[in-house]
Amino acid sequence: MTTVLFIFAKCISLLLSAVSLCMLVRMLLSFFPSLQESRVDVFVTVVTEPFVIPVRTLLYRLGIGQDSPIDWAFSLTYILIYIVQLFLPVV
Repeated sequence: MTTVLFIFAKCISLLLSAVSLCMLVRMLLSFFPSLQESRVDVFVTVVTEPFVIPVRTLLYRLGIGQDSPIDWAFSLTYILIYIVQLFLPVV
């Protein structure tokens, strides 16, 4: 049973690492307007949006960061993924 939990935790950690990498790529692509709507941009958006949308919805309901030029939902999602990755190896 411990082996199964270890493998599960490692798979989740690997998935979250891939999402974190896609989030970093998406953040870097936002600095290059000529690359927007490219295949890479569309791919990283499709991969990261399912993780960002729940946080964005929560922040919208709480009224946090709506008039800010910073995408707080994106930043908070990245931090939450990092925190989850920190706790996964403990399992």
